Amino acid sequence: MPSSFNFLDSFSTNCSSSGSHPASSVQVWYSLVGVVAAVSCLFGIPANLSVMVKLGRDLRGSAMSQRLFFSLALSDLLCLLCLLAGGVIFLAELPLGAGVCQAVLYFLFFSITSSSNILVLISVQRYYQILHHTRWAKVSRGWQRLLLGAVWGLAALLALPAALTEAGRRPADGLSCRNQRIPMAVELIYISYAVCCQLLLLLFYLLLVRGLKRIKMCDQKKRAITKLLSRILAVSLVLGFFPITARLFYVYAGLTKSETLLCVSKMLTFIEFIYFFTHCLNPWLYFFASLRQRRRGDGKRRFLMALNDSS
Repeated sequence: MPSSFNFLDSFSTNCSSSGSHPASSVQVWYSLVGVVAAVSCLFGIPANLSVMVKLGRDLRGSAMSQRLFFSLALSDLLCLLCLLAGGVIFLAELPLGAGVCQAVLYFLFFSITSSSNILVLISVQRYYQILHHTRWAKVSRGWQRLLLGAVWGLAALLALPAALTEAGRRPADGLSCRNQRIPMAVELIYISYAVCCQLLLLLFYLLLVRGLKRIKMCDQKKRAITKLLSRILAVSLVLGFFPITARLFYVYAGLTKSETLLCVSKMLTFIEFIYFFTHCLNPWLYFFASLRQRRRGDGKRRFLMALNDSS
């Protein structure tokens, strides 16, 4: 699971001291991370805001799919805002208090975990609604809202270890946020949880794709929404695999205490930041899916297609 604070700290000190990575080389990796973060925030924040405004107008009494996508846009927005805040704190070297740094770190892990939970719930909901419609029909709106609230509550609980461990202690130089460390045990917990979420996403995605090949949906709107959510799940699987792998390499380097491996892992930081592209791409997938529907004559005056699919 990405952390804005302990990615880049002591990068130049550790790697440059070995003599094998000059300062100019270090700046290249800083630049790559900055480009990935800047592009994600530049395109993702306004896009997610637009989706939230569109879906939030008639959220009361709306379908489960609309509530799920609104929640996904909200978690994506929180992730990108935390990324933006972490970047400002890192670059400006703000001497913030330990409590403020703990709060920022908490919201970062909360938003990341909530996004993963919502994606898993989307995969489960779409699988049962399309392939086991009678079972999903027995789930009342009250239970649907309870499920949605549970994924947010679970994310709130899972984010606590990152903020309450030694990561929140204030170092002697006063730059508490920039020099925060997350213990390797906590890192392994979050990575294990992320891997479990990815496996669940992969399982229900494959089941959904295989099931769709066996059935024919007459409802064009439901077919379009299913295709949209399937693409979101596919993008999340692809863009989530490489950051988790890079983070595992970082943990392995930390456990072996190898300076060489640690320097290499820090050079791969930009791969971990590719994770944030997911939060940028989700609303744009929704936008382009709406364009296709408009070209087919469905909702010609709509900027974004409706997600009320009687779910």
